[in-house]
Amino acid sequence: MPDETSPEWRRWLAALALVTLGTAPLVVPQLTPAAQAAAKTVWIPERWVSTGEVPWAQNRTRESANFILLWGERSGTNPLAAPGEYRFDPDNILSQLESLYSFYVNTMRFTPETGLLAQHKIIVIVTRTWNRTALDAWATGGSTDGRVGVINIAPAAAQPGSWGLAHELGHVFQNYTFLGRSGMGFTHASAGTFWEASAEFMAMQVYPRSGAGDLTRWLRTENLYYSSSRHHYGAWMLLQYIKDRDGIEMFNRIWNEARNTEHPLEVYRRIAGVTQAELNRRVGEYAQHNVTWDYSNRADFMPFVNGVYGAGFLNAYKGVPVEAVNAGARHYRIPAAMAPSDYGYNKIQLVPDSDGALVRLHLKGHAETGATGWTFGFVAVRDGTPRYGPLTQGTSGQVSFQTQPGESQVFLVVTGTPASAVPKYAFLDGWPKNRRYPYEFRISGAIPSGHEPGYQKPAATNGGRWHANGGGWVAGNANVASTAYVGPRAAVYSGSVTGNARIEDLAWVNGGTVTGNAVVKGNAIVQGGVTIGGSAVVGGDAEPPAGPTGGTCNSGTYLMFNPSRGCDGGGPEADVNPAHGTFTSEELAITGGTNPTTAPPPTTAVPTTPPPRPRRPPPRRRPPVAPPRAGSRTRPTRGATASPATSPSPTPAARPSTGGR
Repeated sequence: MPDETSPEWRRWLAALALVTLGTAPLVVPQLTPAAQAAAKTVWIPERWVSTGEVPWAQNRTRESANFILLWGERSGTNPLAAPGEYRFDPDNILSQLESLYSFYVNTMRFTPETGLLAQHKIIVIVTRTWNRTALDAWATGGSTDGRVGVINIAPAAAQPGSWGLAHELGHVFQNYTFLGRSGMGFTHASAGTFWEASAEFMAMQVYPRSGAGDLTRWLRTENLYYSSSRHHYGAWMLLQYIKDRDGIEMFNRIWNEARNTEHPLEVYRRIAGVTQAELNRRVGEYAQHNVTWDYSNRADFMPFVNGVYGAGFLNAYKGVPVEAVNAGARHYRIPAAMAPSDYGYNKIQLVPDSDGALVRLHLKGHAETGATGWTFGFVAVRDGTPRYGPLTQGTSGQVSFQTQPGESQVFLVVTGTPASAVPKYAFLDGWPKNRRYPYEFRISGAIPSGHEPGYQKPAATNGGRWHANGGGWVAGNANVASTAYVGPRAAVYSGSVTGNARIEDLAWVNGGTVTGNAVVKGNAIVQGGVTIGGSAVVGGDAEPPAGPTGGTCNSGTYLMFNPSRGCDGGGPEADVNPAHGTFTSEELAITGGTNPTTAPPPTTAVPTTPPPRPRRPPPRRRPPVAPPRAGSRTRPTRGATASPATSPSPTPAARPSTGGR
């Protein structure tokens, strides 16, 4: 599988979304019964014929009702008899695809089988089977000519029960929600992450116990902007919240009714007919649910949370730490590196003063930085069952929460929620360009975990150990010198950290070497193949690339996730977030009565949702398959791929392609 830091991967990041063609009214017609549907035709892109971009030999094709499969000369005319890496079963691939097609169209009812979807068979290119090296993608999904869906899939990615086929066909269907409909579709750059989160979510509907996205990245960076480029494969839980709250029809409508200028949360707000304040309340509620992952499919995905790559560290702590401003007054602040960005959130574990304690809080955000709103509230947990307190919104507010006997775990959940609009960043506009929401609070009746008298660090599990210099987690196979610093919530999963190097905040090292006086901080990741040394600083949400453009960084500061930036020794990217001061403890005094706060009524408008289309019985589920090994990657695309088999368009909405299946 291609490494995510390879030059090939950087070419994938430059792919563009399809341009939408033609016009169509915003309607959701009923599905055409299969018996009445006309036979679909095969669309062969003209440039494939004229340029040989995709050599097409009729004796190396196989067709079904909705797909045409084609492959290269290395697999011969009978792929079942081909050499190992070129061997595959055409009939099995087509059978899988037809089952997936039926699920998305007839069971999930993602988009109606009308228009272009009803005209042409989806093209499936079995890559890595040609002598032509350009056709080497592992797995992608998109469309070409603004007319027909295309999947690129390597033989090894298309084995029985393929998660990759489910994910990539999801991307194809995403294209069909707007092809031929001018002005429609998620082609705005801010929607890039939503493509990947949605494809994982769609695959999970088919194979609920076979995968759950790239949870390591997600669990490490819940504070980042919801649509962060680092989140794309793990950000499906908001979609699960919407499904549980509004039904799968809402997810489908978000895709089918999106306008090409909108962020997904704008679409949800518009379709649901709610105010910005109610949208923010719902996102805050979703964040509360993520304390215990309280969703209808929890039993399906919790094994992936519990066994996630890096579980020894990720599951040792619950939530993020806070810093004491005035310990005697129980006045705390969120560290700068961990403050939530737009629609990111913090979970802060609290230790109640007594069983059944009344917890009171005064939280104040640093609105002088330009941040416009925070949504916050409590969650209590008893025997794994959560109970949710009311949510408060604004730049400053007080809330009281009466815990009940036996609720030994209590969490404060704080979400960054802009007051007037949903921010729309470009695809790779990361840490320095995302608004952050720093805040402070005073609390009574409980104390943040780690600050209570007699606090004891949790055990280091999964063969890891706590580093003597800093207390961070170090895997058993990692090499960390005694002179190096690994902060309390930092981690070294593999690789080497030597000299006086420092790993701080929520940063983690996942291979490679950090040495000298280098600093890795914030939410940064160092991957294998990279050496960070000298005086180099890697922070924010950066992930320096390996390979020719970034093998060694000995100087410079890197703060933003941008795979195209090599180690150029330059200064940091400009940060839109200004510095801020510290509130006095008097400004955060807890006042008023001691009655627990009651939840305000939701600020909703009249919904615009029409009656849902009738549901159909669920299909028989195929046996789940084991998820891919850690580190596996697929290359889903929205409209263009690294392979020339799909065509880019002038609509600049690049999308991510790391970290998934």
